[in-house]
Amino acid sequence: MANYSSGLVSIEFHGDTLYVAEIDDKVHVILRPAYEAIGVGADQQIANLQRQPWATTSVTRVVAGDGKVRNMITADLRSFLMSLATIPASRVAEHVRPKLIDYQREVADVIEAHFTGVRHHQTIPNTVTWDELSALMRQRYGIDLDVCDITRALRDGGVLKQTNAPRKAYRNWFWFTGSAWNVHPHVLAEITRKVVETRKVLGDAAAVQMEIAMDAEIYREVESS
Repeated sequence: MANYSSGLVSIEFHGDTLYVAEIDDKVHVILRPAYEAIGVGADQQIANLQRQPWATTSVTRVVAGDGKVRNMITADLRSFLMSLATIPASRVAEHVRPKLIDYQREVADVIEAHFTGVRHHQTIPNTVTWDELSALMRQRYGIDLDVCDITRALRDGGVLKQTNAPRKAYRNWFWFTGSAWNVHPHVLAEITRKVVETRKVLGDAAAVQMEIAMDAEIYREVESS
């Protein structure tokens, strides 16, 4: 059971109220109301997140608005962002899609700005590193490729230059941090598909199984939606 340092903090974001708390000097998101605000199944998303080796989640004692101490499931900010990245925008209800994309792009910056006092600039989006992208591909689609395999396929597929900088046609998939190119999490499905298709064209027999695994996951998403 994690310790809490204060009561819940409410943060307004695109018409929603998010609830966060500082736990062991780190900002954690209260998961259930956050997923419900987006419009995705809270129970399923919480269960998915708790299974991931990269996720930091806990059952946390926090002071609710009525002054009572309650146990709530929380995740640190980075884990919450990576969880959002595993939800394909193309597979949620049409009315949910714009909000999900807003969360994927901006929510971590807004929460961090609340605690640091730094003004939030929407032009600086949340991104994932190549290592995190590899973990997300493995978790979402069961495709186990390391960073070198991913970037090689993207170079061969015309997405990246030999320097690993993106080509102009694909630049909107990435964000330059000033020292490296990171990946927008909401393009997880598109970038995974590109990697798999390129490896298949180049004769990688394993790519056929990757494609089957990815298509099966997409089919399950459609059936459960």
